[in-house]
Formats: sequence, C-alpha cells, structure tokens
Amino acid sequence: MSLTPNIIFDLDGTLADSAPSLCKAGNLLLSELDRPPIDVETYKGFIGKGLHKQVEQLLSYTGGVPQNKLEKHFELFCDLYNADPLSATHLYEGVDDALGYLKALPSRLAICTQKMEKPARVILKGLMIEHYFDGFAFGDSLPVMKPDPAMVNFSMEGFGSGPLIYVGDSETDSLTAKNAGAKFLLFSGGYRNSSIEKLGHDAFFDHYLELGSLVNQILDDWN
Repeated sequence: MSLTPNIIFDLDGTLADSAPSLCKAGNLLLSELDRPPIDVETYKGFIGKGLHKQVEQLLSYTGGVPQNKLEKHFELFCDLYNADPLSATHLYEGVDDALGYLKALPSRLAICTQKMEKPARVILKGLMIEHYFDGFAFGDSLPVMKPDPAMVNFSMEGFGSGPLIYVGDSETDSLTAKNAGAKFLLFSGGYRNSSIEKLGHDAFFDHYLELGSLVNQILDDWN
C-alpha cells in the first residue's frame, strides 16, 4: 500500500519571489539612515536565516550596524515590510499547478518558513495558495528557527506518517532537510549562495513543471 507523503515547502525563494518586496523595505530603512539603496540581487544574499539576521546583514553591508540600535532598526524594518509585503512579490511560474497536482496525489503539504506569520499569511492568501497547505511553521512559531528540525516537525503536527520530502532553495533548507531526515528537492531559481554542485540535495529542478515527476520518482523508490 502506498503511503501518503508529507511534503514541506520553504516560502521565500522557493514558492514566491519576495526579494523585491524585502529589498524595497530595506531601502526605505537605508534611506532613514541616509545610506544609498542596494539592488535586489545583492539583497537576495541576505535572505534565508530569518528577518533579524537579514536586517543585521543589510546594515553591516551598507556601513555597519549603528551601536546598540539593531533592535530599533529591526522593528522599523518590520513596520516598513509589514505595511506592504505583497505588491512586489509573485509566485514562481508553475507553482499553482504543481501544488494542485501534489495535493491531488494525494499528499499532505506544509509551509516551513523563517518569515514571521503576519506577512507570510498575507503573501499566502494574496497569492491564493494558502488553501493547499494543512500545516504551517513560521519564524515566530517556535523559539528556534531552521535548520532546527523542530520547525519541520511543528509544520507537520497532526500529519500521519509517510515519506518526508522537503522543497527549498538555499543552504539553510538543505541543512534543514538533512536534520529532519527528509529527501531534499532543490529549486534552482531561488536565493542560494552556493553552486548547485556544492549544495547537498537529492535532486534539483529549474521549473515547477518538473516537481511532480521528481516527487513520483522518490515515492516509487520508497515503495
């Protein structure tokens, strides 16, 4: 008998290209500090380790973290980003169809993201994909963050047992999948800093049209 798989997805750089929205908020913060803006490609290198680390890296890159003011600037960034996390964010091509296919297999789908729940929910609802998911772990769900496997376990609360597959785009995602004992499918179009060859994965894909067949291959091997 085939087991129903549990498929866990990262959000930023995996399902949605949110870097333009994050970069916009970052540049508004830099403007408050009389610092010049940075481009989106540079900003992508800061994404993946949680928003607090993201702001710290942004400030360090552009002239340093003002003494004893990281928390103040983090809070300002959150206010700026939460005011508009959606307008410059879009799904990667083929995501909606891929999620629909996986849901119909059937499979249990979950979100496991470093992004705080408030903006993440706005994005999931605004991009009309929230209904595909049965479990969620956000950056403020637990006292730990990825790559701690507790994030994956939390996202799957109430799920039955089955093959575990993690879909992500970054070094943090690769390590999260390893720590959780999951097969890791790497989306090559996200925000990784390493080459595909140097980033541990079971398979990679360039377009979401490929995801369904990769999942089926894993399930065939599992059975």
